[in-house]
Amino acid sequence: MPRACLHLLACLLALTFARAEDSVSWEMTPPVAGPGQPFRLQVRIESDVILGPADRVGRELKPPRGMALRFSGQLFRANTTEATLNFSGVAPEEEGAHVIPSFNIRFPARLIKIPAITVNVSTATGFRREGQARAELVMPTRTYYVGERIPGAILLKGSEQEMVNGSFGVECEAEGFTFQQTGARNEELPNGQGLQTGFELTPIRTGTSEIAINGIMLVNTGGFGGFATQGRDRPFTFRRRVTVEHVPETGRPAEWTGAIGRFLAESVSVSNTKPEVGEPIRLRAILAGEGNLDRILPPELASNETWDVVPGNDRRFRRTEDQRSFTYTLVPRLPGKHLTPAIRFAVFDPETRTFQRLEFATQEVTVTGNAPAKVELVSLDPGAAVGTGKPAAGLATPDPTHRGLLDRGVKTVAPLAASRPFWATNAVLASLGLTLFAAAAWTAYLLAHPEILLRARARRTLQACRREATAAQDEIGFANACVRGLRAGCAPWLDAEPAALTQSDIRRVLPQADAGLLDRVFRRADGDKFGSPATSALRAEATALLALLAELEARL
Repeated sequence: MPRACLHLLACLLALTFARAEDSVSWEMTPPVAGPGQPFRLQVRIESDVILGPADRVGRELKPPRGMALRFSGQLFRANTTEATLNFSGVAPEEEGAHVIPSFNIRFPARLIKIPAITVNVSTATGFRREGQARAELVMPTRTYYVGERIPGAILLKGSEQEMVNGSFGVECEAEGFTFQQTGARNEELPNGQGLQTGFELTPIRTGTSEIAINGIMLVNTGGFGGFATQGRDRPFTFRRRVTVEHVPETGRPAEWTGAIGRFLAESVSVSNTKPEVGEPIRLRAILAGEGNLDRILPPELASNETWDVVPGNDRRFRRTEDQRSFTYTLVPRLPGKHLTPAIRFAVFDPETRTFQRLEFATQEVTVTGNAPAKVELVSLDPGAAVGTGKPAAGLATPDPTHRGLLDRGVKTVAPLAASRPFWATNAVLASLGLTLFAAAAWTAYLLAHPEILLRARARRTLQACRREATAAQDEIGFANACVRGLRAGCAPWLDAEPAALTQSDIRRVLPQADAGLLDRVFRRADGDKFGSPATSALRAEATALLALLAELEARL
């Protein structure tokens, strides 16, 4: 017994004085450096004791030949068992793997050994020591198709002399395309010497057009370093002429529902593999890949003798996951082992210009319960002669000539087509329907051509200004009416607000108009706002100004 107690006490003491092994990890940015490229090294330490500040880190640090490496500082937090140390360095000029030998870091409570760290150097990183920062456009060079999702990126590459800190104002000028930025606006390049901004283009109509992508990148000309302040803005512009077509009809499968890209039938599952007859279950299929996932129509599943199919809903996952799910509700009709209906997709690959078929695997489901009972609707032989069948027990044969006390017999009913109110009501309803249809068609036409309403409104305003100018008693009122009429008549042609138009805008619409006359009338009308009014008389030129208003009214 005493011996067993001593053994137990020894085990408890061993567990008390035992300590967990220290954990050391490191991360280098960029992961692969170019010859002579600056890099950052971060070492993370986790221990079972409070570490505190590190001491004499650089004394035992011995980088390989050709590499510069120094201790930058420690992210210090009091009373924690974790420590993060930052180092900065410059990669050697020679390619290959360069090993930083293991070294010790002294803390007040413990001495921790850092294992050897390998720094990979390669010329394939694209690191440049000299040269100006530049922007590059990355887009597939081919024919595009209506409805597809075109991925692209703008690479902002710097050098040791000019560092790219960020970008802003990225926009796309293109007719027939939708533009959307994706991911982080300023995502760091793998080599650590620049940034990239991803985007997506979606063509919405066919034809040949020019895409213009503009933006501004922030360039630091003081080199790499946290204290460089010599920065400036540098704009960039890319123009590319592209051709957009419809997905070819030749070879297009019947099950194609608009999928363009490269997809994979990732998974399919059912909510219950052992339902009862009439119990609804959910069939869920997940489609993954790169393409226009948000524009795909769910494939239709038809009901059959085994399943009743209820159209389900679909859900788009997060854009970063590039997935979409389709869910259907299945109701089993008969007991037994059955396979779920097959879900088939057709996908158009814009790179190879071919169609591909995808099919989700069918799932085996065991249905329990009983099939619904059959209802006998005919109890007599349909082929028997009339009157030979045996009537049901307890029921008398009905007599068609028998009348009850309250039964006055069947009255003769005139056909509905012979009623005059019937045709009058139908005529009124048809007239009302045609009127509503004409009103809806005219409203849709006006919505599709808003310039009609703009010109009509401008014409009314112009006519009112002409009348006001004709009835004006002083030159200032005459000039104001003429200027308002000129601005209102020219606004629809420039797609602008009338109050924002200037004298040069009026000349763009009326190039044959007298520039001096326009200058005098604008000075007379706006002179009180921006300076002394013009002293020249306008009454002698009233005929010419009213002629300009009449010309604008005729053009509207």
